[in-house]
Amino acid sequence: MSYLVFCTFDLKNASSQDYKNVYSDLDKLGLKKIVKSGNGGDAVIPTTSVMGEFNGTSAESVRDHVRSQVKQAISNRGLKSEIFLIASGDWAWVGTTT
Repeated sequence: MSYLVFCTFDLKNASSQDYKNVYSDLDKLGLKKIVKSGNGGDAVIPTTSVMGEFNGTSAESVRDHVRSQVKQAISNRGLKSEIFLIASGDWAWVGTTT
């Protein structure tokens, strides 16, 4: 089954380059800053957040797997962080600007 994962994070005492590096690392994991909406347009996820779709057997297993990957990616950069992650199997989302 496919699960939507939304992750927001704060890096402690990090530079803008640190954030760029972490975004690049998370993108390689499948967590993107820009995602395709259902109508095919691009939606930009707000700052310090990423989102992606992952396959798994349960929301809990996907959540735990992605959480460990995110923690490892940030730790590999020698950074400390706060991470909040949601995984859901029954989801709908929309992006907009004002």
